[in-house]
Amino acid sequence: MSAGKEAVASSARRLIDWAAGCELVDIPQPVLARAATVLTDDLAAMIGARDEPEVARFHARTIERAHHCEATVLRGGSARVARIDAAVANAMAANWLELDEGYRPAPCHAGLYVLPSLLATAETEDRSAGELLRALVLGYEIVTRIARGWKQRALNMQSHGRYCAIGAAAATALLQRLNPETMFNAVSAAATLVNPAPRTHLVAGALVRNVWPAQGAWSGLMAVEWAGLGITGSPDAFFDVYSDVLGGTAQPEALIDGLGTSWALLEGYTKLYACCQHLHATVEALLDLRPALLAAGSIESIHSIEIATHALARPLMNARPDTTLGAKFSLPHAVASALVMGSGGADAFAFDTLARPDIGSLRQKVQVKAYDQDLPPPNDRPARAEVRLRDGRVLQAECLSARGGADRPLPPSTVDDKLAQLATPAYPKIAATLAPIRALDAAALQRGWRQTVDAFTR
Repeated sequence: MSAGKEAVASSARRLIDWAAGCELVDIPQPVLARAATVLTDDLAAMIGARDEPEVARFHARTIERAHHCEATVLRGGSARVARIDAAVANAMAANWLELDEGYRPAPCHAGLYVLPSLLATAETEDRSAGELLRALVLGYEIVTRIARGWKQRALNMQSHGRYCAIGAAAATALLQRLNPETMFNAVSAAATLVNPAPRTHLVAGALVRNVWPAQGAWSGLMAVEWAGLGITGSPDAFFDVYSDVLGGTAQPEALIDGLGTSWALLEGYTKLYACCQHLHATVEALLDLRPALLAAGSIESIHSIEIATHALARPLMNARPDTTLGAKFSLPHAVASALVMGSGGADAFAFDTLARPDIGSLRQKVQVKAYDQDLPPPNDRPARAEVRLRDGRVLQAECLSARGGADRPLPPSTVDDKLAQLATPAYPKIAATLAPIRALDAAALQRGWRQTVDAFTR
């Protein structure tokens, strides 16, 4: 075994041992509060996708085939299906709107990877809300540390394929309080269950990308199941996959530095805009610019639009997206919808926007170039918009870092608004049910999650 492989295996085991031994009382209150916010925010995104045609069809098929009643498909109503089927159905929905939370220090949507399997298991086994939050915090910590533990050779594979199975396995094992050895075996096995997840599919709008988290949820749950039967991974799995196969450079110290004092959840971001986070600064700049544009003329008076932005956003230049996913990873569409509709929400990327002539015409006027310089985090994803009118006037706006991250946090009311818009129409009692958990009320944290779900679904 090479020195690098030994260091990775040793650090990964220390990470798992620490997580397995960490109790709810060991987690600082601000971290638990952020976990409750992520739980609420991702539930809103999950439930909000229920009427997307593809999601609705898959949910209907899942419910029709149900032979066990363990966990709820969160789309309105209280239909329960087998735990693994609920995790798959809810994971598919959770990233459909591109409104789930994310993690800035490394490409990783940790809440998405952790929650669908965790919610299904907690409901099936009626674990407490406090236990759910503990597993969310620690599962989030494990998957983000794995994400930070390798410097990627090339940004050609989306994080859903790299990390989702690990997040699902880690959180499920934590909730079930498996011993550290079994947990390590499950998570190391899950590391081998990555899928290729080509990033080109995002720009092309291939909807199979939206089921990658569902595949990861299934794989993570099964990794835990298999580990309990003696079907395990290898201590070398993390290095074998992320270094040897995927070509990353291992940084084993990232797996263990600051354990118990540095919490990844506090570095996450909440989404205001229903598109790839790489485009958020562009959307925000244009929404800030729009009032001046309307005062100076109209949308029809635009001659050209130039966006100076960072390297992650510049390749997202599909000017003719034909799926909602393609629109969410299209800088021209994000620009056009923000200006035409005055919105960066789900409505700006809905299916009916794809064929709108006014949006389609404006997409063709968008050009992109490199931002003047590479800026350090948190301003490493900036955008400057320049809108040139037919009469020669030029309007400009700039956003160095979009709202929602740790540097520009949003008020709690933002998540309240998302919940009201996306989830309350399906579940009118969900806000009142989740409020005590978000307040970290002791009685609410002790209540079983199945009982909590019943309170807003039935």
